[in-house]
Amino acid sequence: MKITVIIDEHGKIVGTTGKPTSSKPEAGTGGPVAGPGQSVRQVEVPKELHGEEDVAELHRKLADHLGN
Repeated sequence: MKITVIIDEHGKIVGTTGKPTSSKPEAGTGGPVAGPGQSVRQVEVPKELHGEEDVAELHRKLADHLGN
């Protein structure tokens, strides 16, 4: 499973987003936009994090996984 991760200029994860829930074309498309000094990356989520519901914990574990 891949997600989009927004990372600040210090390497800290500031946001994540997954696959859109609607596949209807009329719903439109969009995605995260990086602010000044930020970057957007697509990352593969380790299987052990697939069920993580706590966003703060997900960010912490993803940061560990990415070496941040």
